[in-house]
Amino acid sequence: MKDILITELDLDLVKQYLRIDHNEDDVLLTTMLYSAKSFIQSYLNKRFEEFETIPDEFTIACLAILAHWYERREIQGDKDTRGELKYVFSGLLDLHRNWN
Repeated sequence: MKDILITELDLDLVKQYLRIDHNEDDVLLTTMLYSAKSFIQSYLNKRFEEFETIPDEFTIACLAILAHWYERREIQGDKDTRGELKYVFSGLLDLHRNWN
């Protein structure tokens, strides 16, 4: 199986990752996918196209963000979840971030 780049992530791959076998949330998932990709590029201060080789960590980060958002769709919940994705940023994205 070949590596899946973040630029190749699509609705079918997201649904497979999240183990979703219905179409009821397709519009929501597509919106979340575009938003997660945009969010990562904003966080990195760099577009994916600017990388000579797109790191695999971006795909994992995108899927983790999508899973987090999908499982916590409410605007305000009982629990503060801001720190739950800290590993995504410190462990996966910060290595490639343009800090300037």
